Amino acid sequence: MNDWQTYLSGESATVDDNHLHFNELPADFPALLAKDGNIVSPLIHQNLISVKGPDAARFLQGQITCDVFHLAIGESTPGARCNPKGRMLASFILFRAEEQCFFLQLHHSLTTPLISELNKYAVFFKVELADVSEHLCLLGVTGKSAEQISPTDISYQYLLIDGRKILIVSANIIPSVWDTLLDTARPAGTEFWQLMDIQSGIGHVEIATSDLFVPQMLNFQAIGAISFKKGCYTGQEVVARMKYLGKLKRRMYRIRIAAATGHLMPGTPCYLKGQHQAVGHIVSVAHYNSEQLEMLAVLTEEAAESDELMIGLQLYAAIERLSFPYEIT
Repeated sequence: MNDWQTYLSGESATVDDNHLHFNELPADFPALLAKDGNIVSPLIHQNLISVKGPDAARFLQGQITCDVFHLAIGESTPGARCNPKGRMLASFILFRAEEQCFFLQLHHSLTTPLISELNKYAVFFKVELADVSEHLCLLGVTGKSAEQISPTDISYQYLLIDGRKILIVSANIIPSVWDTLLDTARPAGTEFWQLMDIQSGIGHVEIATSDLFVPQMLNFQAIGAISFKKGCYTGQEVVARMKYLGKLKRRMYRIRIAAATGHLMPGTPCYLKGQHQAVGHIVSVAHYNSEQLEMLAVLTEEAAESDELMIGLQLYAAIERLSFPYEIT
């Protein structure tokens, strides 16, 4: 547990293995979603990788799915790193902090593997990669609570595609920033932030789902995470062929099911009743309320339209299929 997490533990947070909560219960989630108010969430389940140097943009352009050259300073975009077969090794939010400095915001479990993967090619460029999560902390906010923070107290800030804001704050001053935010914002934990991701149709790769999905399976073409014009990058041929020549047999759906006694995890396989071949996998899952779970899952069309689905070892009935806030092309 780092100093920031230790501080939060003394501020009524319960911290456990890169997840936390502030005694909010799943029964509170619908009311929190319905309110047009301010929420602040420490994103301790996510890390930051910095990519710095004169060749930073050119290096990233050849490694990831999104168009780095068209990203202005202060802008962000979702993206992915693929293997040569087009499977995502990691997904992230790419933020251009300065002309020669980028940050990758990603699930903590992928930090070391992604740095190791990219460093294989970074040796040919004037660029340095580093995990800066101990020095720079991530806060997710909704509403206007961030407006009361002095710009000098926030190292960087940027918007997600659904309008939520990410604040990057130096670890040295984050306790004071946190206290200021709490004047107008309600704290919320990891699961509630993940629920907002799910409702926005933002799927993330974690270590358990690394190498499982091509970007289109997570609807990345619909959220601006893939450039089909920028030229070559690792896995580009497969990703482009899927768009122009292929037929996507599985894609991400948002569904709601009854909460069970077991704990469902990303990467859990899904099956049609009576069959033994997997028809998909969970991408992410969170409570919607005390009785229901909401999840993103990559499924075949047949599985997505079924009223019953085996998820892991349990059969779920009365599955509710939900919409996304974007059009899937």
